[in-house]
Amino acid sequence: MRAVGAQRSAIRRRPLPDAPFVPFALLRHAYLPHVLAATLWSSIPPVLAAEAPAAADPDNAARSPTTALHAAQGRLAADPGDNDAFRQRVLALDALGASALAAEAMAQRPQLFADFERERIQGDALARAIGWGRVEPETPAARLAESQAALAALERMQRESPRATTWEATRLRVDALSALNHLQRHEAVVAGYQALLDDGIEVPAYILGTVGDSLLALRRPADAIPVLEAAVAHKPHDVNVRILLGYAFIETERFDRALPLMETLAASQAAWPRQAGAAAGYQNWDRYSADLNHALAHSYANDHARAEAMLQPLTGIGPANPGLQAAYGAVQSRRLRPSAALERYRMALTMTPGARDALAGQVSALSALDRIGEARSAVATLRQAHPEDPRLDRVERDLDRHRGVQATLSARRGRSRQRDGADPWISPFGSRDGGWALEVRSPLIDDHWRAGVFAHEDWADFIDGRVRHRAAGVGTWYRHDRLGAWATVGAAGGASSGATWTLGADWRFNDAWRTGVELARNAQDTSLQARRLGIDADSAMLTASYVPSDTFALQGRLSRLRYDDGNTRDQLGVGAAQRLMTRPHLMVDSLLSVYASRSSRGDTVGYFNPERDASAHLGLRLDHITWRRYETAFQQRIELLAGPYWQRDAGTHWVPSLGYRHLWRRDGHELEYGVAWSRPVYDGLREQRVAFDIELRWGGAR
Repeated sequence: MRAVGAQRSAIRRRPLPDAPFVPFALLRHAYLPHVLAATLWSSIPPVLAAEAPAAADPDNAARSPTTALHAAQGRLAADPGDNDAFRQRVLALDALGASALAAEAMAQRPQLFADFERERIQGDALARAIGWGRVEPETPAARLAESQAALAALERMQRESPRATTWEATRLRVDALSALNHLQRHEAVVAGYQALLDDGIEVPAYILGTVGDSLLALRRPADAIPVLEAAVAHKPHDVNVRILLGYAFIETERFDRALPLMETLAASQAAWPRQAGAAAGYQNWDRYSADLNHALAHSYANDHARAEAMLQPLTGIGPANPGLQAAYGAVQSRRLRPSAALERYRMALTMTPGARDALAGQVSALSALDRIGEARSAVATLRQAHPEDPRLDRVERDLDRHRGVQATLSARRGRSRQRDGADPWISPFGSRDGGWALEVRSPLIDDHWRAGVFAHEDWADFIDGRVRHRAAGVGTWYRHDRLGAWATVGAAGGASSGATWTLGADWRFNDAWRTGVELARNAQDTSLQARRLGIDADSAMLTASYVPSDTFALQGRLSRLRYDDGNTRDQLGVGAAQRLMTRPHLMVDSLLSVYASRSSRGDTVGYFNPERDASAHLGLRLDHITWRRYETAFQQRIELLAGPYWQRDAGTHWVPSLGYRHLWRRDGHELEYGVAWSRPVYDGLREQRVAFDIELRWGGAR
């Protein structure tokens, strides 16, 4: 056993950090992948000897351990062979927490101690060694060395010196759970806990927080809740166990219990408590932990704006706190600001190169920024620094999914019926319409390139029959950091034929602004009414988007269609969304869309082609997360829009629309489908349109 060496090496280290232990379950990444919460554990895990029966020693009964140690040292200085003083010195050292020194000394005269005393002191030394294992090491490579050595010593003691005292035998099994938890061997923690229950042993309450932490790490929050509730009942003022309980509620989607718990916990902690008679207060790191995790709880409840507002003042107070910077970076990532998130993660890594949260978080930030080579390097660094971390597998899977095959398969069907009795009647969409599209892109080549294929078909039924247009071809896509570019080439068939190609690029100026341009020959969005007449169109399109956060988005599109018959059609569309309300499972956004177009030939052509028209629509979008478990979720969406549509020579009409959709997510893949109803007006004639569409998106890159 390494009793003295372990204790002295720990003393030679740097001063104890403000937070020597971070429970794994609080280093979670919940619903937006790759972002990890952080908390600070206020103290080394309890010395389990505190729960053991106290020794009945008449020499120490009436004096403090410090006084007893001083007296014993004096007697031993006068007579080194004084067994009574030697025994008193060992017991005093153990009572003062110097259990390793006590165990080392006891080994010199073991006959002076009863079996239960020897076992208790040896157990105390092991418990202290396990606690010291959580202290920041001198070098990152030695981060787990103390815990591994302590666990090995404990297992050797169980194997070679079985405990004669029932309590001490149980205590070793319980102590092992703490060491296993720190080593991220969470399956072993839960198995050891279950074995204690199976043996009919009443598990001590002080280890229940550790067991609950491991259950959360294994993504078993429903099992963790009763364990953590029992721990809280035993120690109602244990801030860290209550935080763990809050996360267990979050991971079972019980935000109605998690948020009040976190809020009450933060309010119960004074920032600068003051002892009676003290001239000044002391730093209360429990208040910091409560505030930090209260903010993160709101972020997991989708209210990232509130979480940011709560964390921002803390970053001003403690800019050199790596855990705080990493947590703030996680919130920035959820606010769709990967550059800002990466900056915070790197600030944390500058202060603590091995910071687990920051190492994991920067992988997702780099992926979102399309800096895939750097993301792979970040994963390698995380693997080297924390090979035992169960999150590592999820981080690697997310990156592999982003780098892997990307595919989109979609289909749609629609029906339009004329409502005003015009005869003959020709809707721009036909009486029925539909289509499908497929695009498959290869895994990343050299971290930047993809090659792929595409195919699509569109059709519509008009008075004189069905019109079809289809195209298929190959393409290549390039993306790195701010720049994206693509080119496709293929052949079209059906109502119109010939070559088709696209050439485009986009540029990301910062987290908020992005613009793009695309040129297309025989463009897919050419009117099927025009194709019915053998007329094709080329297009040029300019796009711009401003998305400063997850609660606001503004997008614009300016395009020109140039038809073969000499007609040109210019279109401008702008759409905006603003978050109105955020609840853990419900988000309400206001929607605004504005559209205007003009054409050079007006109604002189044989297809719908207003000389001038415009529309404005205002509405609401409600997103309800009906069911969710980590990366798997089912979401329902309702959209209601209404507004005026104006067409030259046809007047102004109000156009309502209603949409209902389902969205299924699992491990980065998405299935979305929905139905939409509207009453559009074309050339002054109102229609009723019902449409259904479905789309499967495979792969994590978008």
